[in-house]
Parts: sequence; C-alpha cells; structure tokens
Amino acid sequence: MRLSLLIRDAEYRDALAEKLSIYDNDIFVNIVKDKSHNSSDSLILTDIAPSEIDTKVLDSLKQRIVFLTVSAQGIPEGFNHIFKYCSISSMISELSYIYSTYHGSGPVRDHSARLIMICSENDALSADKCLSFARQIIYRQGGSVIIIPLSYYNDYGITDAGDSHDSFGRLIYSVHTGRERENYSYTYTDSYGVSVPMLSRGLNRIAYLDSDDLNRLVSGLAARFDTVIGDTATCFRDENIALMKDSDNVVYFETGRRTADIADMLGPENSGKLSVIRVSGDTEEAIAIDDCIKGIYGIGTDGDIESKDNRKVR
Repeated sequence: MRLSLLIRDAEYRDALAEKLSIYDNDIFVNIVKDKSHNSSDSLILTDIAPSEIDTKVLDSLKQRIVFLTVSAQGIPEGFNHIFKYCSISSMISELSYIYSTYHGSGPVRDHSARLIMICSENDALSADKCLSFARQIIYRQGGSVIIIPLSYYNDYGITDAGDSHDSFGRLIYSVHTGRERENYSYTYTDSYGVSVPMLSRGLNRIAYLDSDDLNRLVSGLAARFDTVIGDTATCFRDENIALMKDSDNVVYFETGRRTADIADMLGPENSGKLSVIRVSGDTEEAIAIDDCIKGIYGIGTDGDIESKDNRKVR
C-alpha cells in the first residue's frame, strides 16, 4: 500500500510516517508538500480542509484522497475521512479498505495486522513450531495472535468444535458477511492467548479454498487480530505461495534432511522477508526464535502502538 502524506502539522506528520513504517514493511510512505501532487497509485492522506482545494482537483482525487479530521463536518458527501487521533491499527485498517477499493483489487489483506507465514520440511513438526512461535510473540510483543492452518491436515483441532462442516461453514459465512469483527464463536483461544479457528482435527477445508476466498479469510481475520500466522507446513500449493509472497515475513523451520528451495519459491524480490531457523529442540533453537521475532517486530526500537484490544504493542 502506497501513501502520500500531505499534512501541515509537521510534528504529527513525521510521527505518523515513523509509526506507519514501523508497523508494516509493505506500506510505502511519501511525504509531499504540494496540493497538486498526483501520484496516481497512492492514497493521499491530508489535514487540509476540502474547502481549500480547487473543486476540479478535489473531484479528480475523490477516490483516493482521505481527510484527517476531528469532525466529519465540512467533509463533502462521498469523500473518505478518518479521525485524526485514532489508533494506528484502526487507521491502517480503514486505509487498507479504501486502497483496495480504489485499485479495484477485490479482497486484499488488511495491513493493520502483520502476516507471518511459517513453513517446515516436516508436517509433523509444523504445528508445534507455530505454537511456540506464536506464544513467544505474545510474550515478547503482546497483542492478539491467530494461527490459520493451511496444510491439508488440521493439527489444531478443537474437541468440542462440533460438526466440521457446520464449523467451517460458520467461519466462511462470518467472513463473507463481514461479521468476523464481532463474532467470537468461530475461534478458540488457549491459555497462552493463541487463537485458532474452531475446526475439528483432520481434513482441513481451508486448504481447498481458492485464492479469492483464502485472501478474504486472511483479510477478515486480520481485521480482528494483531498478528496472523499462516501454518503452511509442506503444503506449497500455488495459493499458499501467493500468500507467502504477499506476507510480511516467511519463517522456515529446517532440519537439514530435505531442501524445499523456499527462496526460489519467493523470488529474489521477496528474499529479504525470509528467515530460516534450524530445528534442534534445544536452547539454540529457542534463542533463534526469539531473535527472529525481535527482528520482525523491531523490538528494541522506540514507539508503542495500540493493539486491536487496546493493549500496548511494544
């Protein structure tokens, strides 16, 4: 997502640019100082009043200009506006929706959440490694975390999930209708704070979703959780690879017995998002997971960001 900041409040502008850059590597921020700026592929976020912009220019920018306001008063009907002092996650969520609408790209990932794809050379190891990784995120970073199983077998089955067809149907229906933001009946959260879809163990119907439905599912869950982890395991189908390329980070757990060529799957343009962790089951692996999470979230840098449940994300 590309954003152009046309903001007079320099202190607010610089702080916002820094927050946006820290929050998501796929958000490109450009600071501009001219009302005639016309980068056609970006949203323009501004605190300039609509009345100060030439009518013809304003009409030409209608689909991609977003006004930062403390009140909707003075905003023409049909124009986008966001409360200037909302949380950074709420702002990014709204901007993601506006950006996808402007580009006509259909269901896209909500950039207010960090998407981490985890894969492994061994299916039997993947769920255990994902859970360890998710719990360490909560310990180190805070916020809410959900794991989405993306391989053909669901190792995160819930005993009392009920009929698997009904559970899956409720999950997909809630996403399609936009009710995923308010309905907690389709996710289960363990004692560590890690959530998973409330589906039974066994055949994983999520692994059979097409690209549009999978993106819609990820985007829907990203609107509710601060971190979405996709457990790909060894299921490198085209839809999962596309999601890996669109993710913020890819983590590969290896034992050295097999070679998956993850870097080749991602391509050179995505090489910077790949981290490889050697499976050893000892302290060295735990340290590698911790260091990886620190790198992903920039832990050690300044600036707190509110999570979706209003807790501070360090």
